[in-house]
Amino acid sequence: MSVPRKYNPGFLTDEELVASFCVRTSEFDSMVEMLRECTGSSNPHQIVIGPRGSGKTSLLLRIAAEVRKASDLSSRFFPVVFSEESYEVSTAGEFWLECLSRLADQSLGRVGGPDLGRTVEDLRAIRDDRTLADRCLASLLDFSDREGKRLVLMVENLNMMFGDMADSEAGWRLRKTLQTEPQIVVLASATSRFEEIDNPDKALYDLFRTVSLRPLATDECAVLWEKVSGQSAPGRTIRSLEILTGGSPRLLTIVARFGAGLAFRELMAELLDLVDEHTEYFKSHLESLPPQERRVYLALAVLWRPATAREVADRSRLDASKCSAQLARLIERGVVQEAGGTFRRKQYYLTERMYNIYYLLRRYRDPEHMIEALIRFMVSWYSLSELKDWRNRLVNETENSDAEIEPLLRAAVVKLDAILPKDSTEGFGQKSAPSDLVKAPYSEVVLDHVQVGQLDQDADTRTELTAVKALIDKGNRLGEMNRLEEALVAYDEVLSRYEASNAPALLEEVAIALVNKGRILGRLERLEEALAACDEVVSRYRENDTPFLLEQLAAALINKGAILIGLNRSEEALAAYEEVVSQYGESEALVLHESVAAALVNKAAILDTLHRSEEALALYDEMISRYAENDTSFLIEQTATAFFNKGAILGALNRLEEALVAYDEVVSRYGEKDTPVLVERVATAFVNKGATLGALNRLEEALVAYDKVVSRYGKSKASVLLDRVATALCNKGNTLGRLNRLEEALAAYDEVVGRYGASDAPHLVGLVANALVDRGFTLGRLNRLEEALVACDEVVSRYGEDDTPALLELLVNALLNKETIRRMGVRRNIFASGEGSSLEQDIETILAILPKLDSFPENIINGLMLFSVDLGYAHMRNLIQASASANLLLPLITALEMELGMQPRVAREVEEVARDVRQELAKLKKGRTGGTE
Repeated sequence: MSVPRKYNPGFLTDEELVASFCVRTSEFDSMVEMLRECTGSSNPHQIVIGPRGSGKTSLLLRIAAEVRKASDLSSRFFPVVFSEESYEVSTAGEFWLECLSRLADQSLGRVGGPDLGRTVEDLRAIRDDRTLADRCLASLLDFSDREGKRLVLMVENLNMMFGDMADSEAGWRLRKTLQTEPQIVVLASATSRFEEIDNPDKALYDLFRTVSLRPLATDECAVLWEKVSGQSAPGRTIRSLEILTGGSPRLLTIVARFGAGLAFRELMAELLDLVDEHTEYFKSHLESLPPQERRVYLALAVLWRPATAREVADRSRLDASKCSAQLARLIERGVVQEAGGTFRRKQYYLTERMYNIYYLLRRYRDPEHMIEALIRFMVSWYSLSELKDWRNRLVNETENSDAEIEPLLRAAVVKLDAILPKDSTEGFGQKSAPSDLVKAPYSEVVLDHVQVGQLDQDADTRTELTAVKALIDKGNRLGEMNRLEEALVAYDEVLSRYEASNAPALLEEVAIALVNKGRILGRLERLEEALAACDEVVSRYRENDTPFLLEQLAAALINKGAILIGLNRSEEALAAYEEVVSQYGESEALVLHESVAAALVNKAAILDTLHRSEEALALYDEMISRYAENDTSFLIEQTATAFFNKGAILGALNRLEEALVAYDEVVSRYGEKDTPVLVERVATAFVNKGATLGALNRLEEALVAYDKVVSRYGKSKASVLLDRVATALCNKGNTLGRLNRLEEALAAYDEVVGRYGASDAPHLVGLVANALVDRGFTLGRLNRLEEALVACDEVVSRYGEDDTPALLELLVNALLNKETIRRMGVRRNIFASGEGSSLEQDIETILAILPKLDSFPENIINGLMLFSVDLGYAHMRNLIQASASANLLLPLITALEMELGMQPRVAREVEEVARDVRQELAKLKKGRTGGTE
């Protein structure tokens, strides 16, 4: 099968068209059925109306394919497909000439009859338009008689064609032919309704049966997404994409090709990459507009709401009458539509929403801007719903599954229940998730000087060699002590003294100094200077095949790759590592083995970040097969890293059993080693193994893994092991919570706080905060509401002044839980009911925090909706409106205003998200009132 072009279905074969056509099926069936009714002396002509990208071309081409392949149609009709843009047609004669030209191209290979290609060339010389029309039409009808088939003309963009007609009589002449010649059937398309078919005084009025293509509904978007991406997606994810694309088949196809395999949160995070990838497409659309139309179009894009002609005129700095004329032209093109307002004050909006997103994302790279704020809102709102949909779907499948599958489905439901917040009318809003899987960092190479034979060295060289080695040793020791600027001075002294020397032994020491200088510059984040130092090693020694200089060259390439990673130049880093493997992979020198091992591990790590997981796994396997049995300390560490990172990738790919095997290899092979790197790998392998077992719902085994971390490393003072023990205890508490062993879970959280509560190490502070939030959550589950409230307040008192995003997010979680607890207590008469002012203060705190976060906590919008029910829609709307979060929460504000009977004028995308929010508000309100008002 050939690869389909990005934007034009006209390049597809009939087989590809049939295979890919999955929406607009009812319109297809209707139009084909009408075509079958063409049996008499006049034909029912049809026109498909829809904006650019709505599927008009695909629909007409699919009908043409059906005419060619269905025997009852192919025996009676011959399709003649016009190109999408027939720019040369400006008269009736040119219309029939274009038709004959298309027929000549599409009837090649037929025997008998005149050469239509030659006929077309001869007819082009005719200057009288009526003669041209008569001669072309005669040739068309002659072909029809000879074949015994009616010609079905597939004419694209009929509205634009008639808008550009220079011949005022062309329409009437075409009408006469179509009404009197039964051998001609027209299936046309138009980007919008136009005067020629709507005005009774015009030639084409009432000539066509119209078929309007409306935006795809959610279920149709789901069908198209699955067809294009090969993967299904939850309904709420599809709903969000329906909103962003406006239900446009073409734009949804673009997103599906780009986003296949990405979770919704990832897809939205990479939306700008999608825009960049398709800049050519979006720009071509804008650049095809005449200058004044483009000016009006972009004014509407910047306004990003239904706007009046006066507002557009003011924004585009055009005279109002000129602006109105351009708007009418844009409507005729199908790129702008009327969007509400009154008869005298109509409002206008761009037809295709992704153009608006493209323009705003390119123009405004500000996370506070409305378009990015909307995307952040949707990521939070729809990705949580995505998990809920998955959970509910699994429950339904569990009820209808066989005995073998049922336990697996039930385990998946338990896992989702542990991640999702409890029922929002009674349970707790937020609980921290288990830690992410950890992966090992990139490797660099540090070079010490080596022993060099001295038989051929004179006394002066030996003296110099002793001095240079002392300087390099000094630089290395200073680097280990993190006195990096002093280390640089030592290496620079080596270079200034000896870089001009030709003595082989000194030449090697100069190379070592250059390599290590580059590494230190990298640690100082002076990356361009570091890169220059590595490149100098490569340029100096690339042509030298002396073994000890090859070692320095390989080390420089390894360090160059690490620096390029820091500069986000991943492809160049891959090339540097590949050079090491290809140049030195077959060498028997041990130090080159070490460089090759580092190159393989680092290259695999880059491929992993580029989502090229299978290639990364293959490289880790290559590394393991080469060096797993080698007992050199550096190679042991690199092999451990390969096993370890392989497990993390397999876990991310949901190949959990294989991930467990990789972690077990780390533990069994290196569990008794005492070097810092290997101890850290083993400790982290236990933590990751516990998280993987938890994902498999093997909770008791997960507890064993966490307990091993605590028992083995609980007394260590090494910072990385303190982190692993704290993580193991937090995850242990979460796992005990899933087992409903709540008192034991509390003990685990208390141990985290007791061990590490006084630490100021950033990650430990975060883990303590996690433990405190989870402790409050667990106390709530135990119905110890007063203690739960105290636990939430402790989070607020400890971290209320901290601006670290991760801690701010936990603070929001604590405040959400606090309000859930308060509501439960009030309903059970545990607390006093006069809690409104405290609730208002907590909401104000949350609203002040939200703009400081990189992303919304997943349950934040549900929490704010619950607060809206408690405080009243008007009060909540005013609180949000007065806060720094107003832009971020525009869909929620809009929903509240709609509930209050207001008519906010916002972007259609915002309005549609707000409709979904209103549906959820209604459910929450019903749950709070027991179904009564």
